[in-house]
Amino acid sequence: MAGIGFELRKILIPRTYAGTLRAYLYAGVISSGPWIISIVSIILLNLILQPVLTEGERVLFSTTITHSYALALILTGALQYVLNRHAADLVSAATPERIFPAAIAALVLTAFLSLVAGGLLFGLFTPESLLYKAAAISLFVYVCLIFVAANYLSVLLHYRSIAVGFLIGYLVSCFAAWFAASRWGVSAGLAGFAMGHLILFVFLLGSLRRELSGKAPMLASWEFLGHFRRFPGLILCGFLYNLGIWIDKILFWQLSAENRQVSGVLHASPEYDLAIYLSLLSIVPGLTVFFLRLETDFAASFQRFFNATNQGGRLADILVAKDEMIDSLRSGFLHLLSVQAVVTLSLLIFADRIGQWLGIGAIQEGIFRVTLIGAFLLMLFLALMTILFYLDDRRGALMACLVFALGNAGLSLATVLANEAWYGFGFVVAAGAAMFITAWRVNARIARFEYHVFLPDAA
Repeated sequence: MAGIGFELRKILIPRTYAGTLRAYLYAGVISSGPWIISIVSIILLNLILQPVLTEGERVLFSTTITHSYALALILTGALQYVLNRHAADLVSAATPERIFPAAIAALVLTAFLSLVAGGLLFGLFTPESLLYKAAAISLFVYVCLIFVAANYLSVLLHYRSIAVGFLIGYLVSCFAAWFAASRWGVSAGLAGFAMGHLILFVFLLGSLRRELSGKAPMLASWEFLGHFRRFPGLILCGFLYNLGIWIDKILFWQLSAENRQVSGVLHASPEYDLAIYLSLLSIVPGLTVFFLRLETDFAASFQRFFNATNQGGRLADILVAKDEMIDSLRSGFLHLLSVQAVVTLSLLIFADRIGQWLGIGAIQEGIFRVTLIGAFLLMLFLALMTILFYLDDRRGALMACLVFALGNAGLSLATVLANEAWYGFGFVVAAGAAMFITAWRVNARIARFEYHVFLPDAA
């Protein structure tokens, strides 16, 4: 995302309150991504749909959306880092015009895979009406396409159109869902929600075409498939990271004492779901700071270091560039840490008032407090893992993602089988372990970074 970050940084010059606020608002919308914004949509829709749908219909509506996003993240996660690496390599090779044909091919592949997966989940294993099946499958396909299109935001510069696209897409989703549900029921409401996602995808695709197509042919290019053979670890990183985020929720849906079967294979765990979703919303400020400050500053200093090493710089110049890179990482990470710590601490202090305002019970409030710590650690893990990719430590990133996914699965299973007092602790411990691994690998990698640059095959 550093490309958009550099453009947003221009708003901060000269420094004014209006410019700073505008830059952070844009960064918040773009960096939060569709899956964070979708949580806000689900919470909002549960409120505005209360007068028009029964409780069972609202649960079916929100559970369908949740399962769509969960499966979409896991499915497209396997593509995420490989597509990012392919786009970055094309930018480095000064051939950005080849990105759009590759994006078209990736979207075609995604549409096929998501249609098959969505057809199985909602078409075969969910016994609802034909309209519901069509709407749920459509929503799932659109969500997958949005995730893949969003992978290419890092090479776009027109942040305004992207932010507007996100806002319009989700506003249309919510309004269309309410309008259709109030007149024709839950299945029509789901179709309205899917329509808003289609609009968002069209916005993103239009942005990609406008900035990347140039004079290149519009035909799909499948050259990115070679990166799947070259970087199999990136496939696993993306899959395991997203599986790790959702595995605790899947276990609670299926095995917790409070789980409920919504329709067919669709299950929900209301007490855990709301608490963890509220916790994940708390990382939006951290994502914004990371996007606008840490990654952008580090990317600039990282590029200066590589210019010094690749363009015949003196040893003294290389060492100075490395020191600047370390300083930018240290200062940016401290800024991220301080902002996210203040947000998390504030929410912990006022958790009881937030619970009263939202009408959640004592158990949910306790889960919310616990998972706030997990969300804090997840934010740090994500930031450090991104730095590992800059440093080309794919082995370290894979190790951390594997620990996160397996740790969250095993520990969350133990808490599910225990009692409510332990709910959320599996997520916290797994995120903390992954964060410590990435921190250790970043420190070790950057300490001997010149060695790794000149001997890239070294561990």
